[in-house]
This record gives sequence, structure tokens and C-alpha cells, in this order.
Amino acid sequence: MRVLLVTNTNDLAKKLEILNPKLEYCAIVTDEVEPAKKILAHFGLPKNLIQPFHALKDCVKDFPCDYCLCVENWWWSLVLTNKAKKYGMPQDKLISFCALNSPINFLLERSLRYFKKNATEFEMFATGISHVEKALDVTRFNHKIFNFGRGSQDLYYNFQVAKYVVTCGKKYNKLKYALIGLAPYSFHYDLSKSANNQFLMLQHFIAFKDLHNFHLPAEVYKNFFHKDYLANKLLLNSMDIDNPYFAKFDEVRHISPQARLEARDIIDTWSEKVFPETCEENIGILDEYLMLCEENNIRPIVFLTPMTEAYIKYYNSQRLEEFYSLVEQIINRHHSAIFIDGWRVKFLSDADFYDVEHLNIEGAAKFSSFLNEIVEYLERR
Repeated sequence: MRVLLVTNTNDLAKKLEILNPKLEYCAIVTDEVEPAKKILAHFGLPKNLIQPFHALKDCVKDFPCDYCLCVENWWWSLVLTNKAKKYGMPQDKLISFCALNSPINFLLERSLRYFKKNATEFEMFATGISHVEKALDVTRFNHKIFNFGRGSQDLYYNFQVAKYVVTCGKKYNKLKYALIGLAPYSFHYDLSKSANNQFLMLQHFIAFKDLHNFHLPAEVYKNFFHKDYLANKLLLNSMDIDNPYFAKFDEVRHISPQARLEARDIIDTWSEKVFPETCEENIGILDEYLMLCEENNIRPIVFLTPMTEAYIKYYNSQRLEEFYSLVEQIINRHHSAIFIDGWRVKFLSDADFYDVEHLNIEGAAKFSSFLNEIVEYLERR
């Protein structure tokens, strides 16, 4: 494959070690030219491949390639891909990878592996996007729970997680509850079609070797990497499974003035998503998810995660009405499933959030205690 690589010089050597050594580079566009040339010499690559950032427009125009790889942290990767697209790089040739040398790309795979190894410990599991990742304090539940919530993880990949978890737990017959977290736009969201979040496909590919509806076949995608990278098995003993998120932030974070200022733009961005084909597919996925739970005697608890007053006030009312209607229809097809509406809880305020849509550690403790009470009520019935 002929590739245009766009990245910072920082960690360039590590990135080249991770990428497939058989890739043919038409150019490597970076910030610090001279240090980058020295790195290329170490890898036996011609120094004239290096081009400065300000030449990106010329590179897109003058160097034909099969794919343009943007390899950086999330913000820079987004900036670089948008620039390349602006200069004429087709969307279906743009591929972004975030922090290739970070263990975060293996977090989902490690979590699944950890669950398999310790399946006898868990009676509950949770899936969802970042709202679920941040909303659950696992220490507040009487039943031991594994939170598989991940940033931007759509219904399709949540279902893949659930199938893996249920298969692992089958022989022990200990799983009792599945907490299935939704956002109001969940039915219209597909990670594999999200240009801004495509760098998150890597951790799901590592976990499942599956790209869902991504514009690139899995067989091509895997060829961007050195074979040892995808086969990497990081140790499990360094994982903080009991508190994977909260351990990172001991302090209570609150909504910043900037977050309040940008709230309306964020809300409008998500509430304006209307993708009928995606919606139809996700309805089927949630149906299958609930069926999987029922067939394995697992009680599905579907819930909408709490959000701030501003988010609730300004979210598109038509989209929200559609969401509630779809959830009701699906829940009614599954006799053991229940729905908990986190937008209607009265014990949370803006002080319980760190931005307009994510609970902070205090809010998570409150909401998790609330969910635990519901589970305990179901136990007594």
C-alpha cells in the first residue's frame, strides 16, 4: 500500500515500529523536519520522504497514495485529517490512529480477557458509551459489576461485548443483570461511520477483528500494522478493574465556563443526527441484545444516563420523542426488560456533572446507588 503519513516528529520512531514495515511511503509530513530525517535514516528510509506541515497541501496534490494516515493524539489527529480533507484527500482514503504507543488501544481487549479469567466473580455487567463509563461507580453496587462502558462505543459494539461476556459466563451461571446504557441519539449513531471518532475503531478491531460498517475492509485495515502489534497481549495485573475510571480523578470536577459556553453547540450536534438506515439496524441490534439476555436468564435493565438541565432543555424534542417511542416498543417485546429514565431523576443537579453530559464522581456515586436500589428491589420481587 502506498501511504501518505501525517504525524508529529514526537515518537515518530515508535510509530514506525508499530506500522507495517512493508508500507510504501510517498511522503511523511511532520513538524520537525531535521530530527525526523535522522529517525528515517535509522529505519533505512530515504530522508527526502520528509515534508514539513506547511507542505501538506502540495503533498495531497502531488503524491498519489492509496491512503492518508494521520497518527496523533485525538485533537491533532482530527485537525490533521480535516486539513488533508480540505486539501482534496477523499474521505474514504483518510485513516486516523490515536496514540499508537498507548495501552489505551488495548483496554477493551484486556477488559474482555480479564472478565473471561475472572467470570466467576461477576453477577452484573454494563455496556454503553462514555456516559455509562463515567456514570457508574462500581463500588456502589451490592452485586459485583463489570463496567464495559467506553467512549463513543455504539450499540453494535456493546452487543459484541455482551455476546462475549454471556459466553464466558454461561458455564458459571452467575450473571443476573445487564445494565444497558443508552444516549438519546443511540439509535442514530454508528461508530464505524463516524469520521471524527474513527480513531476509536482500532481498539474495537484489536478486541474483535471486526470493523462493522467501516469504509475499509478488515483485511486491508490490519495491513497498516506490524503483525506483532495486533498480537500484543498486555498484562492484566496492572488493570484497576474495581475502579478503572474514578482512580484517575480523585478530585471532584465541575462544569467549566468554557463547557457551559459550548453546551448548545454540543447538544445541537448530537440531537440533529438523523440516519434512518442506522436507526433501523440499531433497533434490531437492541432487540437481539435483549433476546440474548433473556435466553440466558439475565435481567436486562435499559437506562438513559442522566444529563444536565441544559442538555435536557435544548435536545431536539422530536428526536427525543422518537427515542422514547422506540425504547417503549422494544421493551414491550421483552417481558423481563425494564427501562430507567435517568433524565427524570430529581436528586441530581449541575454540581453532579463535570461537563454538560457526563456525571462527575459525586454524581456517579448518587446515580449508581439509585440503580443499585432498583436492582435490590427486583431481587426482592
